[in-house]
Amino acid sequence: MLTHRGFSACIISEGKPIPEYLAAVVGENPKTISCWIPSEVGKTFTVYWRDEGTKMHSCAFITLDGFVVPGRFLFGEGETWRNGVRSGPHTERPFMFAQRPSSGASEQSMKDAGSIMLKIRLVTLDGSKAANPLQNIPDLDSQSHLGDHCIGYGQEMDTYKQSPITWKVKASDQGSNRSHVTFLFRYRSPEWLMAQGIMPTELQVPKNLPVKRRVASAPVAQSVNAPITPSPSASNSKKAE
Repeated sequence: MLTHRGFSACIISEGKPIPEYLAAVVGENPKTISCWIPSEVGKTFTVYWRDEGTKMHSCAFITLDGFVVPGRFLFGEGETWRNGVRSGPHTERPFMFAQRPSSGASEQSMKDAGSIMLKIRLVTLDGSKAANPLQNIPDLDSQSHLGDHCIGYGQEMDTYKQSPITWKVKASDQGSNRSHVTFLFRYRSPEWLMAQGIMPTELQVPKNLPVKRRVASAPVAQSVNAPITPSPSASNSKKAE
């Protein structure tokens, strides 16, 4: 698990964190920490993160091969996760690793191809607004790809009902419209990572994450008499660059 600037994050598949290699703070952007992870075609995954005790409200956005998905709110502590993109009022499609199609957009047209990014902003709640509209989920042929794998979206599954309202936010006194921290997971096939000397040929099996109390949007929203919401508005994501 990566830890930086008061938050921790990892990518989970089949109940275990995916191993991380060559983790380092990005020199030109000290708010960003990056690593390499192996991807396996057909396996679904979850983006997991934890507030280590900042005592500040935060919202997050997830970028998958350049496609931005709303994350969750946290309220100064606790943990949360996201494992799919909403496709209807009661449904979502899970995140998964897929085989790169033979056709598609140019590999040079998208700088975020081959990566999963979690951007976290420190915010102040500022009232409520209508819930996020449903997004147009990209198909594999419309995205840019690096390497043999790409991000896909699994079959539609039932999930909890979308809240009709979400929070409006503004930058906190200690934050700004830019991200407080960014976790960058660059994914490639195990064969590619081994060929580059990034991943050893003998893998260590990661342990399950320790069970901790989850502090997510809905229960905290009730405790502060604020509207219940599963995720921030994706319209704010461009301000979090």
